[in-house]
Amino acid sequence: MQELIRELYKVGVVRLGFFTLSSGITSPFYIDMRRIYSYPKVMKLIIKEVGKRVDLSPYEVLVGVATSGVALAAFIAAATYKPMAYVRLERKDHGTLSQVEGDVENKSSLIVDDVATTGDSIVKTYEILKNSGAIPAGALVIVDREQGAGERVERLGMRYHYVMTAHQLFEMLHRDGLLDGNTYEEIDKYLKSYRRG
Repeated sequence: MQELIRELYKVGVVRLGFFTLSSGITSPFYIDMRRIYSYPKVMKLIIKEVGKRVDLSPYEVLVGVATSGVALAAFIAAATYKPMAYVRLERKDHGTLSQVEGDVENKSSLIVDDVATTGDSIVKTYEILKNSGAIPAGALVIVDREQGAGERVERLGMRYHYVMTAHQLFEMLHRDGLLDGNTYEEIDKYLKSYRRG
């Protein structure tokens, strides 16, 4: 995990500043996982960590969330010999007009996305899969920002898997001397404000 986090930092996945996320939430950091596809070493480390932390055997198909989860699901599927499909959050307006590409009907499906905040895209994907006759049984993200996604996924009756939390990511960067104390404290305070209890 430590090697993966260092590499994510090195290739510019972790960005500090003021950001508005797709959920509308403002954040003092942004995790730009779309950068990882240019770095095969990072992808290999991610696949290795997924293999250590997630039992894929209950899932018959990995389903990428467009757009960020599609390439991720494809890499993991190729490395683990699992079938793969993907879901468009908006229906195609030409050809077959489909929202799901791939064979998912009556199959136990693992939804794959890169980063989860509130879980909106996972919930939308769950609904699309259900309407397509699939059996959405779990969701996997690389980074859980701990801002409500896990609870929403579990309320739908799915298992929630993640490789790391945002807290783990920043704690390790701070321990490695890659994040100064003030910045770490600010991010830690921000993340704690979203925790239950």
